[in-house]
Amino acid sequence: MSLTVSSPARGITTVTLDMPERRNALSAELVGALAEALGDLGADSATRAVLLTHTGPAFCSGADLKAPPDPAAFVALLRQI
Repeated sequence: MSLTVSSPARGITTVTLDMPERRNALSAELVGALAEALGDLGADSATRAVLLTHTGPAFCSGADLKAPPDPAAFVALLRQI
């Protein structure tokens, strides 16, 4: 998977973008997983804060141009975040 969610520790849950070979490029799959994870964490009473981090040399290189999604659908996914 390209996204890792840790168990809350003292109210802080860490969400890690984990596709270093693609410089954590935002594919439709990754954005959907991130939106779902953040939605779930918003409903989790054990999580008071979310720390968004990454693996590899880049936090995020932007949109994944090797797997271009439908632009309107991609923007809709980004707005969910």
